[in-house]
Amino acid sequence: MRPGWTASQAAPSEPVWRAGHHVRSVENGVIRSENVLLRQTLWLMGFGCLAHTSPDSGLAAFVRHHGIAGLIDTPRLRAMAAHTATALAQEQRRITLRALQLGAALTRLSRALDEQQLRPVALKGPALALQAHGRLSARGGVDLDILLPEQHWPKALEVLARQGYHPAPGQTLPLPAGTHELVLLHAQGQPRVELHRRLLRRKHLLADAATPASTLDLQGTPVNCLAPDQALPYLIAHANQHCFRRLIWLVDIHALLTHPGLDMEQAARQFRRNGTCAMLDACLSVLATLFATPVPAALEQVRRPCRSSRAMAALALQAIEQCWSDEQIAAHLGPMRRVALDVTLQDGLRQRLGALCDWLSPTGKDNHSATLPAPLAFLYPVVRLYRVLVRP
Repeated sequence: MRPGWTASQAAPSEPVWRAGHHVRSVENGVIRSENVLLRQTLWLMGFGCLAHTSPDSGLAAFVRHHGIAGLIDTPRLRAMAAHTATALAQEQRRITLRALQLGAALTRLSRALDEQQLRPVALKGPALALQAHGRLSARGGVDLDILLPEQHWPKALEVLARQGYHPAPGQTLPLPAGTHELVLLHAQGQPRVELHRRLLRRKHLLADAATPASTLDLQGTPVNCLAPDQALPYLIAHANQHCFRRLIWLVDIHALLTHPGLDMEQAARQFRRNGTCAMLDACLSVLATLFATPVPAALEQVRRPCRSSRAMAALALQAIEQCWSDEQIAAHLGPMRRVALDVTLQDGLRQRLGALCDWLSPTGKDNHSATLPAPLAFLYPVVRLYRVLVRP
């Protein structure tokens, strides 16, 4: 165990969920899972032991859903049955090819934007693959996420247009209050770009984040990215918005916790300042379950165990095991429980009010579902509330 790290705080044993052969319980603060696909996938990534290597027929699909083929341990892959090893190797090649495509596209776009004295910040994707895992092929993806202050968008959109990128159908400016990114598509099929005006969909989260000040080398091109102590709160808050439902997001966080450039004290201060200490607790609980991740002492001091963080951790394990989408999680919880969980995971009254306001902030889908004349545009929050309560 690294200096300054401690074990997670213990919690009383309590049942969590039972369905068929999937059984979980909390023992000494750790949620135990008997899901065969999950255990096999963790073993393939180098975590834990496996009593047998006989693969489940759905293993390749499970690995693909969670986006972790690029992190499979090669010697363990060779120990699998031939047909399973072949399917997983094909998925690895797909991830590697996609990672190279994304890396090349990010290199071109970063150069073009930097030439115009813009300072784009790469979120997740190739930048995170290098920062957290040390290699581009560790993670694939479907798009490039680029953070740029909204006042620079007119100039940036001109640059991106010269690169062949244009707003996707239905994407118009100005963006609705509840939308944080503009989707751009390429006429020749280059990777999609999401231009972000803030870090997260939730306006109140990480709103006071410092200006990103880290740079990494991507195929000989300097690319701006979040510093590790900025990336850690961002990744946890982003994964929390999606109930930590994909392994790739969690293994990214696990890897970042061991990054030599991570200022743990600064990261802890950011969690406290942003009011995300309960989210941190939920994430650390899931990490301890899946990867036996030790908890840095600085984070142990600021994590906030509560009923909501325990509920989120249990929900995350269920969503991971069942390969749920955001829509399936919402259907499982129901709208009121989903909103309540999100609000109660905030640490303070200000953050809880901010979360509630964010839920009522209209998105592009709300605006498209009911076209209101300009004098009645103030009623879009009502449309948003209606859609939150009644959508499937």
